[in-house]
Amino acid sequence: MCSAPSAAEAAAPDRIVRVLLDVPLDKAFDYLNPGFTVRLGNRVVVPFAGRQLVGVVSALLAHSEVPEHKLKAVLQVFDDVPLDDASLKLLRFCADYYHYPYGQTVIASLPLRLRQIKPAVTRHMWLYQLAKPIPAEHIGKRQVALSRLVALLNSHAQCSEAQLASAASQWRSLLKPWMASGHVTRQPVPATRASMPSNATPPQLNAEQAEAVQAIVASLSQFQPWLLFGITGSGKTEVYIRVIENVLHTPDTQVLIMVPEINLTPQLESRFRSRLSQYPLVTLHSHLSESERLQHWQAAQSGAARIVIGTRLSVFTPLPHLKLMILDEEHDSSYKQQDGMRYHARDVALMRAKQANIPVVLGSATPSLESWYNAHADRYAPTSSRKKASYRLLTLQQRAVAQAQLPSIYCLDTTHSPPEAGLTPQLKQALTLRLQRGEQSLLFINRRGYAPVLHCAACQWLADCRRCSAKAVLHLRQRRLRCHHCGDEQPIPSQCPSCGNADLRPLGQATQRIEETLQKLFPTARIARVDRDTVQAKEALTQVLSAVHAGEVDILIGTQMLAKGHDFANLTLVGVLDTDSALYSPDLRASERLFAQLMQVAGRAGRGEKPGEVLIQTAFPQHPLFAALRAQDYPSFADSLLQERIALQFPPVSHIAVLKAEATDYTLVEQFLAEISQAARAYLQAHADQLPRQLTVYDPVRPGLARLNRMERGYVLLQSPTRGALQQLLHQVVGWASSHPLQAKLRWVLDVDALEY
Repeated sequence: MCSAPSAAEAAAPDRIVRVLLDVPLDKAFDYLNPGFTVRLGNRVVVPFAGRQLVGVVSALLAHSEVPEHKLKAVLQVFDDVPLDDASLKLLRFCADYYHYPYGQTVIASLPLRLRQIKPAVTRHMWLYQLAKPIPAEHIGKRQVALSRLVALLNSHAQCSEAQLASAASQWRSLLKPWMASGHVTRQPVPATRASMPSNATPPQLNAEQAEAVQAIVASLSQFQPWLLFGITGSGKTEVYIRVIENVLHTPDTQVLIMVPEINLTPQLESRFRSRLSQYPLVTLHSHLSESERLQHWQAAQSGAARIVIGTRLSVFTPLPHLKLMILDEEHDSSYKQQDGMRYHARDVALMRAKQANIPVVLGSATPSLESWYNAHADRYAPTSSRKKASYRLLTLQQRAVAQAQLPSIYCLDTTHSPPEAGLTPQLKQALTLRLQRGEQSLLFINRRGYAPVLHCAACQWLADCRRCSAKAVLHLRQRRLRCHHCGDEQPIPSQCPSCGNADLRPLGQATQRIEETLQKLFPTARIARVDRDTVQAKEALTQVLSAVHAGEVDILIGTQMLAKGHDFANLTLVGVLDTDSALYSPDLRASERLFAQLMQVAGRAGRGEKPGEVLIQTAFPQHPLFAALRAQDYPSFADSLLQERIALQFPPVSHIAVLKAEATDYTLVEQFLAEISQAARAYLQAHADQLPRQLTVYDPVRPGLARLNRMERGYVLLQSPTRGALQQLLHQVVGWASSHPLQAKLRWVLDVDALEY
């Protein structure tokens, strides 16, 4: 809906409207207000460069630095869903910290429907409340249904129509006279889906869980990061639920729960809906339709939704009554945005909690080294600069199900027992045993497709992507070669393009090939495959998971989509294939990621009363990573990694940023990055008395994937012991890059706190 302009307000102090637009310029733009009623955070439509754009009002001014005769007028104002001050403050911080245009930061945080030039349509529902008590004598002794309704209204600040219907089917006619008399009132709010209460008895908390809940609840009135370090199956979700119950018991409160990936949302949503059914809940993720996403966003923004479960972008959702934030699987790299503004949702959540003065809970069985370091800073910091840990650590070392034990983990040495079609004899035997027992198994291989390489044995030709410096993955059933980096597809050649040999063979294993092997080995087994190719449909993953829970699947094959968060009571075997490639990676965080991934997937086994077993196929069973994994000793593994990082002064004890550039011609990239790095070094020399000596600018290099989608790539790494010094240098770097003569001939981006480069 649009506000009508008022001529009487044309000369008001808000005659100038400063607007943020989705353009790659780090500035706001001034427009004349022809008489609209405008508030901060309103969406407006303005002319810009010959077109009309949706913007967000960031300031109302009496005067502009630009002469008024040069200013254009605001065309339209939407008063549907204004962004609040807290949201704009958080987005301003992100734009500054990640050096990204403020306008693009703000517009990108909105649902797609709010970026379009039309009013937001809101589907409402009614909430009912007692405005004044209904006298007991006016409720007849025989009016049992009305008594139930009044009791319900007395016990809740507001009741939905679904709640009233559960108390009395004829609630409308019973309440009609009391609404006419003003005893009962109602108000519209954005609609949310009702939850079905569960009759199941909540589990008894063990001592560790109870202690964790008590500690977090005691800090609800202040900013405090909590690191909830709990082994897989230790009941972290139950701790979340108990803390949330304490928060939502107070009216006008909201909670945000974040998950790293969409596939974790259905199970978590189901758990929260059954246990906290009295509180309206919405989800925010990319599998929602645009109308659903807008509806859920509006319910959160209005305060109608008390619980919000979302993925990375939900960290920016306006929540007027936010009192608690929870990040599940906080270590997951999916929380880091890899295009546009390259923010890390965990770090943004911490800043949001600090600005709102509320606690934030970070949960994981394998915390990120950054979080582990922040919880143990007093242990790792040098004696001369010893500081207090900024996070408080809570530990869960017992599995929540009393009979459940951690699985036994074994490494199968593939040098002594070579795999046949991807599976060692020991793993085949273990699968056979589970089928005989009627138990379920999971085979984990983080490669989708049929095989990672198509190979010519005659001349050693390998199928490459036509647009990237990467191999094309064979998808045999679709008769296609696909690049998993750029999406390019090509038909499988009938003969080798290099020598003409017709005998082209797949090399290596991937999910489709393992599925084919299992179907031959176990023709009567019920096998399900979960990867990005099989769960493209909206409800596909939910259907597969439901089948597993119902006992309709014997062997599950999956990628990292199944590595965490899922609870299968009858799954007793996990087989891990093809992990060794990560041990060769030059990536600083490769071993950290591999350990977390293996620990998470191992945790899927033995979560019920039956013992679990994990078999890992590797050619390096004596590697320290596998030794720590077999002992399931994350603290020792994290300690060894942190000691290495401290010695090398790598994150988390230092801070990095990466200036990335790409063009069709690498000489342009090389020249651009070399001149920026030279300018940065000159700046460091000129300000040597103000900046730390350890602030380092490295030479330009090429990444492992040197060409992506026909673009040649390079980067420069900048490293500093302090964030402040690095930010000071980055401010200069962005200025140089923006004004560089070559910047129009290439693409560049600054990635602050980069995870990969």
